[in-house]
Amino acid sequence: MATSLTHGRPARLIIAFALPMMLGNLFQLIYSTVDMIIVGRTLGVEALAGVGLTGPIGFMFMGLVIGLSQGFAIFCAQLFGARNRAGLRRAFCASLILGAIISVILAFSSLLAEPALRWTNAPANAFAPALDYLEVTLLGGGTLAFYNILSSNITALGDSRTPLVFLILTCILNIALDFLLILAFGMGTAGAAWATVISLGISAILCAIHIWRGIPELRPHANDWRRLGWPIFRTHLALGLPMGVQGALINVGFLALQTALNGLGASAVAACTSVARVDAIAVMPLVSIGRAMSTYAGQNIGAGLPLRVHQGLKDGCLVAVVYAWLAAAFCIALGAPLIRLFVGDGESTVVALGVHLLKIQCGLYWLLAVMFVLRNTLQGLGKSMIATVSGVLELIMRCAAAIFLVAPLGFDGICVASPLAWIAAILVLLPAYRLWLRRLAPESCNTP
Repeated sequence: MATSLTHGRPARLIIAFALPMMLGNLFQLIYSTVDMIIVGRTLGVEALAGVGLTGPIGFMFMGLVIGLSQGFAIFCAQLFGARNRAGLRRAFCASLILGAIISVILAFSSLLAEPALRWTNAPANAFAPALDYLEVTLLGGGTLAFYNILSSNITALGDSRTPLVFLILTCILNIALDFLLILAFGMGTAGAAWATVISLGISAILCAIHIWRGIPELRPHANDWRRLGWPIFRTHLALGLPMGVQGALINVGFLALQTALNGLGASAVAACTSVARVDAIAVMPLVSIGRAMSTYAGQNIGAGLPLRVHQGLKDGCLVAVVYAWLAAAFCIALGAPLIRLFVGDGESTVVALGVHLLKIQCGLYWLLAVMFVLRNTLQGLGKSMIATVSGVLELIMRCAAAIFLVAPLGFDGICVASPLAWIAAILVLLPAYRLWLRRLAPESCNTP
């Protein structure tokens, strides 16, 4: 059901809107974490490290797809806020066409999986499971594209609950397929990848059925397809490409770090792989708050309410920072047991490295919270290029850490890379937001 975010208390709306997305992301992370636990416990540390090796490469493509999808949805949120129903339907049609093009590109990119892994200097004992996992992930990337495009458009209209229901069902299916394909059929890491691809495909189908039956604002009319001109595609790409490039660039930075990390051995790779899963669950609510801010800002700027956007940003920052402190305390206190979930009790080196990484990153989660709120608010305002610039700065800082810090500091160079990237991003996002505020809502610059 479509819901307007242009009325009511911003903090309450943001929290209520973000909560279903948090739960959805949590279930999504649970099934991806189950992949890792099953792989690590049944196929061994080498297979776990192999899946970890694919992370930066796969996330680079995923970052591109998710960024494009969210950019397309921002256009729909603005049109919904402006009550332009005909334009909203045509924008949705255009996003589906672009989704089909993205799916084809992802399928062909699977041919680049092997050279990409070789470029990262992947350890020989983890290369084969990494290649199996990455090829399947990219080949089935169309399910990721359409799921994100459809669910993002549903969310853009203020409904964050329906995608949650579909995602819970597909998470359960994914876990069942993990056991079936990895344990029963012995498909190894490829089985884990196919479980995710199939589950996302089913979730995309459920989203499409829901839109057709329950969201008349998005259900295309026959003449909507005939009235798609270049201007509507250009607007989509103007909003989506910077966000997609930003997502890809951030993960290029992770890829540079992964290349440096590979030289530290399989234990270091396994530690980072385990921490990445714990970290993903811990920061997931921050991602959801950020996405809520994007939809909130998009609807309110479409309705011509810049002061309301600013109040929402202040409320969003407060909520995100408080959560970041709580998450940091939890992860630091339970770091060792969380790492042992992935590798068992006999990998003391992996556990020690993982706990050390968690302590450094978690203590600075509040920076990540501010970054997410600022970046997503600017994206919702249509300032996608600023978000891309911040992504470039993140890339530069992570590459600098890989080049200049890992050699002298070893694993500590990996540990400080992400916090440095967050700081660099904030240094461009905050002035950009203040500049927008002075231009469109100057009276709010004098408020605390």
